[in-house]
Amino acid sequence: MFTETDCGIEDGNCKNADALYFLQGRQQDETNFLHREIAGLTFLSSFAREVGASLNSQDVVLAAAKLLYNYFQYDLAVFSLPADSKRVMAFSPLDDAGRKSSFLMARGSFHGLKLREIKGYSHLGLATPVQARVPGNCPSVVEIAGEGIKVTLQCGEEAEEKATNNLLTGLAESLTNAMRNSRELDRVKELSVRDGLTGLYNRRVLEEILWVEKSKRIPAPLAILIIDVDDFKAINDTFGHQAGDSVLSVFGKLLRDNCRKENIVARYGGEEFAVLLTESGLTAAAAFQVAERLRKVLGAQDFAFSGQKVTLTVSIGVAYSAGKSPVPKNILAQADQALYQAKRSGKNRVSLHEAKHIERMPENTRRAVKLPAVL
Repeated sequence: MFTETDCGIEDGNCKNADALYFLQGRQQDETNFLHREIAGLTFLSSFAREVGASLNSQDVVLAAAKLLYNYFQYDLAVFSLPADSKRVMAFSPLDDAGRKSSFLMARGSFHGLKLREIKGYSHLGLATPVQARVPGNCPSVVEIAGEGIKVTLQCGEEAEEKATNNLLTGLAESLTNAMRNSRELDRVKELSVRDGLTGLYNRRVLEEILWVEKSKRIPAPLAILIIDVDDFKAINDTFGHQAGDSVLSVFGKLLRDNCRKENIVARYGGEEFAVLLTESGLTAAAAFQVAERLRKVLGAQDFAFSGQKVTLTVSIGVAYSAGKSPVPKNILAQADQALYQAKRSGKNRVSLHEAKHIERMPENTRRAVKLPAVL
């Protein structure tokens, strides 16, 4: 407070001066607050627009990391995505020259962060080591917490004034919405390429992959196996379509579990499945052996419907190409022809499209389907 001595005026005038200084200071504070709010709202609008422009979750996170640096000038940002396979991603604003220092910061100074938890660590190249604070000298932590995501920023003290509750809430909502939209798109994409009953790829995916294989400059050998459940109609007619769905679901899982990860297993349509083999050094004989093994695996599966034990068999047609870039519809037609030959020859067997290959009869020459006498 000013005194009469300080201002050299009468008591009343001095009090007025004190009030004036007080009002001016408060007005300045309100002006600064208003400027921060306007700047925050402007940034929030830009942030919501840019992170919402992409439906790819990685692009959303990367855009958010860059935008948050431009506003908060952080030294380290960590994105925890528990709704996305519990993934943790860290971002440093430094360029490659600052890789070592930011790496040390992530290891030593971030609150409770274990380096092994980080699944992705990126340098944004937005700052040089000279511009950044030394590791461990980040006095402020800004947290943005939303549904299924949490962002923690290590910043300087100046970030505290910018990090208003309204801004942090808005950022969390914008980021949550963007990530939710990206996950929803991923779910829709997954539904568009998967068969709803078995969870296997659908026929369209199989055909697209065949076109990819055809477009390769040096195509690898490949084989198509088309697998048909023998006498499947009898199951539906006797026990109902729910029993038929159960058979398809179980067979789909058996195929997925008994094929290599690099093989493509698809539901081809109805009671038919398809397996695409694309292995280096694959031969027609090897493809035939794979088909035989799958035939035995599926034939060994027992079912029980209405208290009755049911055993099913499958017929498999195989078409093989030794790296000749087959047209998808042609090699699929060849596999269909081989399947027809297997059916015509008595079912429960594997047939290769090429006549020079010997069809192999199953060791067990039982009927294609073992059902109760009522069938």
